Amino acid sequence: MLKRLLNSDPILRILEVIDRRSENRMTEFGMLAQAFEFAKINGISGDYFEFGVWRGKTFCYARKMARRYRYGPVKFFAFDSFEGLPSVVNDRFEIWRAGQFACSSEEFRRILHRNGFSPNEYELISGFYDRSLNEELAARLQTQNVKASIIYIDCDLYESTVPVLDFILDFLQSGTILCFDDFYNYRGLPGYGEQRALAEFQARNSHVRLFPYMPYSPLGMSFIAGLGSEINAEMVG
Repeated sequence: MLKRLLNSDPILRILEVIDRRSENRMTEFGMLAQAFEFAKINGISGDYFEFGVWRGKTFCYARKMARRYRYGPVKFFAFDSFEGLPSVVNDRFEIWRAGQFACSSEEFRRILHRNGFSPNEYELISGFYDRSLNEELAARLQTQNVKASIIYIDCDLYESTVPVLDFILDFLQSGTILCFDDFYNYRGLPGYGEQRALAEFQARNSHVRLFPYMPYSPLGMSFIAGLGSEINAEMVG
């Protein structure tokens, strides 16, 4: 009874308001609320991708916000090694270690079940990204006409973020929101982590524009994607 009450729309709305106002900052919960409301208002249909799910906190937030804003249909894709972080390159600013954030896929499924997910609402893609994010997976999702409306990237490491950005290229659409959970890690220096990976991705893909949206939490930053052909059409029009 208490669990149903805590997951009810009125309580979620109160938590969202508290999240926006407490300490004058927005956390992951509020960021996902903004993202799903943005997609709802703008009529952007698509699915939710999350890279680096650990024990499912933000993944469960995403489902709650999709329900709160009556957004859908939407499928939730969880991409993770389920073995923790891969090998970490030693650096004076490095705070992560290999194996950190491990949670087995079996335990993750149990967590989702406890939070109300039905098996047909989500899909787990297991493995380290340099192997799991392959052409076969991309082709299968493209055959299913999958597009992403919201992508949550919590990869921590530069080496993990690079294959993620290359993989999502085919699933972006104008209006896709990308949330980078650790964008300002490594003291905010642009030559490290997710920030470096994103800069290199943009240099390789000039037809994709990423417009800054909202900072959140202590390290997070979000962007709105625009595809070059559509941006140019709007400018000409």
